[in-house]
This record gives sequence, C-alpha cells and structure tokens, in this order.
Amino acid sequence: MYQIDFGDWEGYSISSDFISKVDVYKTEEYMVAYYEISGKDYSIWYNGHLYCYTDDKLFYRDMEWDKLQTENFAEEKWDLARQLLELEDVKLTCKYIPMASDHKNLLKAEYPAAQIDGQQITFAELLFYLDENGEFNKVTMHCTKEGENNMSISFFPYEGSTDLQVERKLWSFGRDLGLTEESVPALSQQEENREWSREMIESMDFEMLIEQAVYAEDLTFPDILSLLSEMAKERGAAF
Repeated sequence: MYQIDFGDWEGYSISSDFISKVDVYKTEEYMVAYYEISGKDYSIWYNGHLYCYTDDKLFYRDMEWDKLQTENFAEEKWDLARQLLELEDVKLTCKYIPMASDHKNLLKAEYPAAQIDGQQITFAELLFYLDENGEFNKVTMHCTKEGENNMSISFFPYEGSTDLQVERKLWSFGRDLGLTEESVPALSQQEENREWSREMIESMDFEMLIEQAVYAEDLTFPDILSLLSEMAKERGAAF
C-alpha cells in the first residue's frame, strides 16, 4: 500500500455524518458530489452543473469538477494514510465476513492518538478488504483530527458497490425533480441487473432541469475542511 500513489487509484468516496452529510464519488463510471443540508434540502454536482434543491425550488450554476476542490483533499488524506503505516504503535485484527462476495477478510489497523505533520490525530484506523490471496481492492480510512468532525474516505480501483450508491443519489434526485416516476430500487435489484440500472440513469434528462431551475452564480459546494470544522463545533454544542 505504501508504494501506491494517489493517481494509481481509479476512484474515491468521502463521507462525514453529523447534522450534515457529504459524499464525493469519483469512479471509472461516475463523478458526483453530494451535500445534504437538512432533510430534503441538498446540493448535487453532476455532469458540469452544480444544483441546489431547497424549499422545493431548484437552483443551478455551471461548474467544472476541479472547482469543487475535492481532489486536493483526497490526495492529502491518502498521504496521511500512508504516514499512518510508519507508526509502530498499531493494533491489527482480522475478521472473516462470510456474506462478502469475494474479499471476505477484513484487516483492520487501529492507531492511537498521534502527531503527524503538526496535526493532532485523535483517532485513526485503516481497513483493508482482502481476498483469499491477501490482495486488497479497497482501502478505507476513518480519521478524526483535533478540531474536525470524524470523516471516512475509501480508495478503490474498480467499479463496484460505490457505483450503486452514486446511481441511488442520482435516481433520488431525478425522482424529486420529476425525471422519473420509478422509486429508487433495492440494492439487490441494481446488483442483479447492472445494465438496467445504468440505462435508467442514462434515460433521465438532467439537462432538462436547467429549463425549470434558477441560475445562481454565487452557488458553491462546501469546502470540506471548513465543513468538517463546522460539524465538529455542532457536535460539541449538541453534547
């Protein structure tokens, strides 16, 4: 893992969950960013446009993927994950997951609080999903820095369950805006018929939404670092 560069991964997803929720997906098949503000209010980036659905109204603006600034964040987290491997104080456990399709062994590396590059890491763990030969196809890091909310980031080389989650986000968005009357299917339906699920997403004319949306030049996707700090303050206030 230490020898893998960030650019060697084909995709990643980022999430943090408390009051607000952020998911950023970049796979071989999809590029989608999602920010849940509260309840049914959310922002979603897809195919060159940032949309914001709030109070049953739709706003949008043109935006390139790079403007989301998630790539630098993900690369920094990959560097942090590799630096964790240098720590000698680590607890390793391995768990067999019989229901998993092919990577049935979960190797977990848990780290105590540590100082890395001047940053105080209060909690960190790495999860490796291993096949029978000990090869992994995904690495997940759970991490909490002092002053930030907990976050999770997964790196993976191939399409898989993450594509299903992306499709569910787009499907729900399309249904909210009237692009389909079909309810979001069960994960098992998507897994059993991948071609059907892809075709359903392709059949939704997201460009048509622009005709009914209000253009908002000041619309932005939240800066993830700032959002993690804000979420940590919200969490502290709640408890």
